[in-house]
Amino acid sequence: MFRSFRLGRVLGFPIDVNLSFLFLLGIVALTMGGLTGVTVVLLAFGSVLLHELGHALVARHLGVRVASIELHFFGGAARMIDVPRRAGDEIAIAAAGPAVSFALGGVALLLAGMGGGAGAFFHLVGWINLVIGAFNLVPALPMDGGRILRAILARRTSYLRATETSVRVARVFAVALGLYGIATFQLYLSLLAVMLWMMSTAELTAARHFGVQYREQPDVEVLPRGSAWGGDRPAAPSGQRHRPFWSGGFVVRRHGNRFTIEPIE
Repeated sequence: MFRSFRLGRVLGFPIDVNLSFLFLLGIVALTMGGLTGVTVVLLAFGSVLLHELGHALVARHLGVRVASIELHFFGGAARMIDVPRRAGDEIAIAAAGPAVSFALGGVALLLAGMGGGAGAFFHLVGWINLVIGAFNLVPALPMDGGRILRAILARRTSYLRATETSVRVARVFAVALGLYGIATFQLYLSLLAVMLWMMSTAELTAARHFGVQYREQPDVEVLPRGSAWGGDRPAAPSGQRHRPFWSGGFVVRRHGNRFTIEPIE
């Protein structure tokens, strides 16, 4: 909806600022006390930038290309070109941002002990970073906590099913956040809830219709023992028993546009 412009580069990563960020600054200046409110927002977005740099640096180390870091109305995002190779890589990348925020928050709160104006400044920076770190760990895809949840689930099931479960959790959180925003007259939280719903739906679409998944995860769905297609078997007529033709489970593999069903011990 809004265009972005290039602010520069930090550690080799292009930094883009969306015009919606300037819109946010204008709203804050009008509703939160002018320069003081704008200063708080700038501190918050500086913290968000460092948070996203944490993601980007770990992603680059793991071979995941990062197009840019973008700051916008709802915060920021490291825009990654590739999908992480493994679930463990996604966990590392997702956890890096909150780890940076918590580290900055802890250091700032320690420095707040010096007292005076500097102490008040560091106290504010500390709590901003702690809130950013904690909020991003909420298990609502595509937030960091949601990505960690999906990666953990994907170790036991398919990427698609892990995404579907994570999106359901995200939608529950989005509804709760939206209702809270309405009840407390905080329009920003309600808009954020709508954005989370839309972004989680985009993640589901990517997994369901475009086959997005971890690059080194085979497209495999393990079906439970005693069920040829992963659902409940129909009940046998009275007095009869099913005799399964294989006592183990089955695995469905995709080869291009073909699917094969293979028995497993």
